[in-house]
Amino acid sequence: MLSKNFAGILILIVLIGISGGNTLAARQTFDEFCLEILDSIQSFYPVKSTEMGIHSYDHRLTDYSSNAVNKMMKNLDEYEKKLYKYRNAEMSLSQKINYKLVKSNVDIALLNLKQIAWHKKSPQLYAEEAINGIYFLMLSQHAPLSEKILSLISRMKAVPDFFAVARKNIKNPPPIYIASATTALEGAIEFYHEVASELMNKFPERADEILKVSTQAREAMGDFINFLATVKTGDEKSFAIGKTNFDYKLSHEYFLDFDADSLLKIGENLLEEALVAYEEYELYVETDHQNGKDSVFVPASFTRQDILDYYNWETEQEKIFLEVNDIITIPEDIAPLEVIETPPYLRSMVNSIAYQPAGPFDQVQKGYFYVRSIPDDLDSRQLAARYRYVHRRGFRGSVVHEAYPGHHLQLQLASRHEDPVRKWQFNTMFIEGWALYCEEMMYSAGLYGSEDPTQWLGILGGIKFRAARIVADVKLHTGQFTPQECIDWMIEVLDVGTESGKEYIKNEVRSYTHEPTYRMSYLMGKREIQRLRDAAMERDGDSFSDKEFNDALLAEGSIPLALMWEIMGLK
Repeated sequence: MLSKNFAGILILIVLIGISGGNTLAARQTFDEFCLEILDSIQSFYPVKSTEMGIHSYDHRLTDYSSNAVNKMMKNLDEYEKKLYKYRNAEMSLSQKINYKLVKSNVDIALLNLKQIAWHKKSPQLYAEEAINGIYFLMLSQHAPLSEKILSLISRMKAVPDFFAVARKNIKNPPPIYIASATTALEGAIEFYHEVASELMNKFPERADEILKVSTQAREAMGDFINFLATVKTGDEKSFAIGKTNFDYKLSHEYFLDFDADSLLKIGENLLEEALVAYEEYELYVETDHQNGKDSVFVPASFTRQDILDYYNWETEQEKIFLEVNDIITIPEDIAPLEVIETPPYLRSMVNSIAYQPAGPFDQVQKGYFYVRSIPDDLDSRQLAARYRYVHRRGFRGSVVHEAYPGHHLQLQLASRHEDPVRKWQFNTMFIEGWALYCEEMMYSAGLYGSEDPTQWLGILGGIKFRAARIVADVKLHTGQFTPQECIDWMIEVLDVGTESGKEYIKNEVRSYTHEPTYRMSYLMGKREIQRLRDAAMERDGDSFSDKEFNDALLAEGSIPLALMWEIMGLK
């Protein structure tokens, strides 16, 4: 059965058709089939659907029982067979792209359930589902909390059975997964406690029910932690998905025409180039631009609210900069973005800056840019440090990546695509590649003035780090690195000397083991956008416009960048 979000679109497709009878009928049949496939995926992954703004399944968590998974795999196999029949059908360019996208969605869903079988090896999967099932409901503005409370209670109530299934499914998990899942579950228990307290205060008439289901949920998560402490683990490299699956993701998720071996060589070459560029420029900065700390007068009345006001002011300034310099077209009714301190109930999980978009299918669109909480009382030293940060507009780099023209603008424009197939896509190589591309683009556009050596050194450092992550990503998931070998290698190659830096690398590598191909997406995505731009410049010559290129790129949704070559007529 099609979700309400898609049903209205289908009716609209039928009503506005103006082509000839046979062609229209074929188009409608294909379009309806695409939506049927997506609805099946959305129904199976209810929490992901909530995140994306589809609220037909807000009362459920994913059913990873053997029967449910086998049924879903059977459905996906059937969809694969039916899609095969369309491979040579006459279609418009838009339909050809949708065919590739929907087939990719089916391919990767099957890979995750059948070949990799995350639900059998990753206890982290269950921890994240329990957290996100509540978090995305709390965040969404599709309905008042008084209406969402029923779904929140329903999902909390589902947690004990959810983890009972997890205990049946998890067999010989990788040792590193035990540590990461335990940490996540401890955070989840605290998160549920904070959310329940907030809900009980707002809905005292439901306080007993909320306390009961939240307590049972937290106890179930605690029991799962105890289970993980006793479960027999697999080999230390058993987290790796293997070269065959890694190659499959490269070709079917990102549409890349090279394999893991080639990606590794690209990553190693990019890392070598980045290390040289960084070292040379670091020497230049140390020799010619070592000016010490800012000497700035600090007003005694500078407060915590002034800092928050600056954060929000800075996001508006970079939006204005884009408009004044004619870099990208920004719709007048672009959804608002608010910089706020991370809410108390999220602080156990979000301990740095983070951007949270609205779901692309949600009617109410608003983005949140979370920053670390600011103390109410700042001593003179803290006050001076914060004021220097504001004085030199230190938040600009974060805004570029997370807000304008990075994630907030890109995802907002993607959510405006009329095609529900496009709206559903969330390809990380586009999303993260664009945000990284923006860092260099905005520096070159003059956001920091004619020259800001420290800022450029930071950008080069970011490129160096992302290049190292390509190598780590490939070597971890093709079995060439153990987690510890990867940690040691990254500390050495990135010249990490502080204990806090080493701890950061340790946590980074832990996350890499859960998300194959995600970390390569940043620099490889930026590289692909640069290649597209170079090709467009060569084609257009003197008529090339950065603004037209950026507008065309961001108008297509968060799709694999490799598809943009055909869309932009660059093949």
